[in-house]
Amino acid sequence: MNKEWIWKIFTLILGALVMPLAGWVWTMNERVIELETQVNSVQKQVAEAEANARALIGVEKDIEYMKGTLGRIEVLVTR
Repeated sequence: MNKEWIWKIFTLILGALVMPLAGWVWTMNERVIELETQVNSVQKQVAEAEANARALIGVEKDIEYMKGTLGRIEVLVTR
């Protein structure tokens, strides 16, 4: 065998190894993009949930204030 044949066999083997690896990298890149999209979606949902939780806390405080006010009015009316 001469050096040219050795080189051709080497490049053939190398190509057989590199092409599946390139396909795997492409697939993993697509999956990473999908995961990034899902993470962004979940982050938006978490931000919305936090805003809703703050709003609920505000409503609870308002209700407690109204209960206190109604209690004072009840005391004044029943005197």
